[in-house]
Amino acid sequence: MNIEFNAKKLLTFFLSIITLLFVANSFAIFSEHYLTYSHIETIIRLFNVDKEMNIPTLYSSCAMIVASLLLGLVAHIHAKQHDAYLAWAGLSGIFLFLALDEMTELHEMLVGPVRNSLNTSGVLYFAWVIPYAALLLIFTLTYFKFLFRLPTKTRNLLILSGVIYVSGALGFELIGGKISQLHGINSLNYAVSYTIEETLEMLGIAFLIYTASSYIAEQFPNLTLKFSK
Repeated sequence: MNIEFNAKKLLTFFLSIITLLFVANSFAIFSEHYLTYSHIETIIRLFNVDKEMNIPTLYSSCAMIVASLLLGLVAHIHAKQHDAYLAWAGLSGIFLFLALDEMTELHEMLVGPVRNSLNTSGVLYFAWVIPYAALLLIFTLTYFKFLFRLPTKTRNLLILSGVIYVSGALGFELIGGKISQLHGINSLNYAVSYTIEETLEMLGIAFLIYTASSYIAEQFPNLTLKFSK
C-alpha cells in the first residue's frame, strides 16, 4: 500500500477545522454574554474552547495524536535505516503526553498545589505554567543541537510551530491569569484571551503536522506501508 503525504492538503484540512471551531467558539462566547435563549448552555458547553471534554478538546487531542504518530513514523523509519532516531521518538512521546494532558486536564490539577505552595498570583495565577515552563527549558536545551542538524526548511518550520504553540499555551496563559484576576473568569476580556490562546495552540499543532508530513514526503519519497501477520 502506498502512502501519499500531501502536506499542503493536510494543512488545509486542519486549518479549515480550526476556522470552524473558532467561529463556533465565538458564537458560544457571544451567546454566553448576550443571548438568553433556552438550552443556550448546551451550545456554550459544546463549543467553548475554555470548557472541558467538548468538541474543541476532542479535536485538539486528536490533532496531537496525529502529530505524535507522524513523528513516531519518522523515528521508526530512521531506526530501520540505522540513523539517529531517539530525538524523533522523544518528540512523538511528548506530543502523546500532551494529547493525554489535553484529554484529562492534567495541568489544571497542578494549579491548586503549585499556587498554594508558592503563593502565586497575577500572571502566575494559573500556576501550572511554572513546572511546565521548567520542562520547556529542559526540552529547549536538550533539543538545541538536534534542531540545527535538521534540513533548514524542517528546522525553521519546527521552530515556527513551537513558537506559535508556546505563545498560546504559556504566553497567553500568563496574560489570561492576570486578566482573570482583574476582571474575573466570566468576563469578555478573559474570553478573548483564552480564545487567542487556544487558537494559537491549535495552529501550532497544525503546522507541526505540516512539518512532519513535509519531512516524510521529502526524505522518504518511496515510503510504503506493509501489513503482515
